[in-house]
Amino acid sequence: MKNKKTSPLLAALLGLVVALPLGHSLANAAENDEVFEIRLGHTGSPDHHFQKISERYAQLVDERTGGKVKIKTYPSDSLGKQIELVDGTFIGTNDMVLTSDAVLSNTVREVGVINLPFLFRDSEHVRKVLDGEIGDELSAKVEQQGAVVIGWWENGFRHITNSKQPITKPEDLNGLKIRVPEGPVFVETFRALGANATPIAFTELYSALQLGVIDGQENPPAHILTQKFYEVQKYASKTGHIYLSSPVLINKALLERMPAEYQKVMLDTGKEMAGQHTRMVLDEEASQWQQIQELGMQVNEVDKAPFVEATKPVIAKYRDVFGVELIDSIVATQ
Repeated sequence: MKNKKTSPLLAALLGLVVALPLGHSLANAAENDEVFEIRLGHTGSPDHHFQKISERYAQLVDERTGGKVKIKTYPSDSLGKQIELVDGTFIGTNDMVLTSDAVLSNTVREVGVINLPFLFRDSEHVRKVLDGEIGDELSAKVEQQGAVVIGWWENGFRHITNSKQPITKPEDLNGLKIRVPEGPVFVETFRALGANATPIAFTELYSALQLGVIDGQENPPAHILTQKFYEVQKYASKTGHIYLSSPVLINKALLERMPAEYQKVMLDTGKEMAGQHTRMVLDEEASQWQQIQELGMQVNEVDKAPFVEATKPVIAKYRDVFGVELIDSIVATQ
């Protein structure tokens, strides 16, 4: 049997393969050729600003990675309820979620500090806190559980609606059943205001209002409009009692599987979108309140001072939970 000679070119190539350590440039080249297809779920309706900012983020990430990271957005909890998506993002059964800090605080307790009543002066104060060292500290707590905060996006200050009567002072809430998110700070806040705080999933909120299971709820004006709460609520009170941020999470293992340059695009673009999202929400709110009135709701301005006074015990209680230093640092941020 004749021995076949190896051509000089083939021999050189074989020698190169043998010389390469396992996982060297050929493996990296294959990795860099991979297209990452990611699903991002959120609770907002298709016409909510959550969808607008998510689509903008997906577009920029696609452009900045040369089409190597493609994000598809899923509104209206179509991928699952918020708690399910957050848990799934931590363990890796879900890719990304645009959620609320209230839901996230069920897993990462410290995030609940953001929801303390009347903690933030305005949206500028919020951005300085969440885009600074305090936001980084909270993000580090989240990462310990298996997810990475892409950015602290916007939901906004929350206001009370109900079907019974105008609410202009805390006493008007006595005995009313008010839906709150699945977060302990919300429950404590509305109990302090005299209401019967009732945690209900957002996807079940409209029907609960319609059936009279609860009397009211609290949300920013965008949700009042896009979820059509005006159909089942008569009164809105501009209390601005709690700020709710919308952290965007990605599974840590998924992010770390991407080339470093893609990871940087994901993180840098996420932080960029945070400020844009806040500006988007603020720009929309004036016209949203006008639309709410035109759709038949009575909108009441309120003196916040009595509400602040009534909720001081909540702040006092959670100083022991979240730490005096953290809360004082947030208040002192300029």
